[in-house]
Amino acid sequence: GGRVGIGVGPGATASDVCTFVSSGSSFTEQHWYFCYTCDLTVSKGCCSACARACHRGHKVVYSRKSRFFCDCGAGIIHGVECQ
Repeated sequence: GGRVGIGVGPGATASDVCTFVSSGSSFTEQHWYFCYTCDLTVSKGCCSACARACHRGHKVVYSRKSRFFCDCGAGIIHGVECQ
């Protein structure tokens, strides 16, 4: 299935939307979080919006600010649909 309505709606702000929506697989300077629950570690990670929404309640740890694209938004996590 497609990704319908990812943070697009009244009241949605840029910080509520996965950065993969705007930048795709281009490396963009942004804050990077690991999610140990979803095995997003080492060279994989998620953006701030996904850390708050998709990975809420998971073991999420701030990594650093660097150039990357959001692996959650890219759809690589088995069983997790980017919100």
